[in-house]
Amino acid sequence: MKKVYFYLTVFLLLTLFFLYGAVFYGNSAKLPSGSSLEAPSGAHLLGTDNLGIDIYAQISAGFFRSMAIGLGTAGLTFLLGGGLGVTAGYMGGKVDDIVSFLINVLLSIPQLPVMIVMGAFFGQSTWNIVWIIAAFSWAPIAKQLRAKTISLRNTPYIRLAKSYGGGTWYIVRCHMLRELLPLLTVNAIGVVGASIVQESSMAFLGLSDPLAKSWGLMIARAKGFPGIFFTEFWKWWLLSPVLSLVCSTLCLRLLAKAMEQVWLKEA
Repeated sequence: MKKVYFYLTVFLLLTLFFLYGAVFYGNSAKLPSGSSLEAPSGAHLLGTDNLGIDIYAQISAGFFRSMAIGLGTAGLTFLLGGGLGVTAGYMGGKVDDIVSFLINVLLSIPQLPVMIVMGAFFGQSTWNIVWIIAAFSWAPIAKQLRAKTISLRNTPYIRLAKSYGGGTWYIVRCHMLRELLPLLTVNAIGVVGASIVQESSMAFLGLSDPLAKSWGLMIARAKGFPGIFFTEFWKWWLLSPVLSLVCSTLCLRLLAKAMEQVWLKEA
């Protein structure tokens, strides 16, 4: 449990760091506030890009955009993956066959190439990104929830509840949910981190909203600057969004892993 609190604290500190940059910091994330490619200083904590826009303000705005997309995707996969997984595992029969077929199809499709095609087809919209990522994120969760539900369905206390006339919703809500919710929560946290990486990948390829502040878009613009690796500019322009992306996703992944270990000990 100590690891869970530690990673929660680290993530909270990251959030406060970016919250200051997005709300209380004096420089704008959209408008120039200095000269082109200024080095980090008191006026610009992480320097400026080639347009003179403050990088700290940009990565702070990118954090909350990434988290909004990650939480939106996690919410959809929580409902869709959890609902279909529990339904398939509890109902069995043809319902289970259909859901299992959909899960296996989605798990066999290479995600990134299809997401690139879908992103190019549906357009550069934040909501489109959320729906596209969610469409490929629910299957692993549904597969795990289905297997767990099948194991719970055959336990003596569930069969006893059925014999006393317990309905489907009553049994799931009162007897299964406390066993399924930790697994679903851990997977949802993992989806947040994976969604941040996927959104950044699509933004890097130019398939996200070009007007929104995204870490992937910042990395693409910095990398596309002529001769950036022959200058000192990459140390603050390119490294800042890369480290923000790595630290945020790593913290979420370690938090999900720590929560999973706690859940396995208590199970």
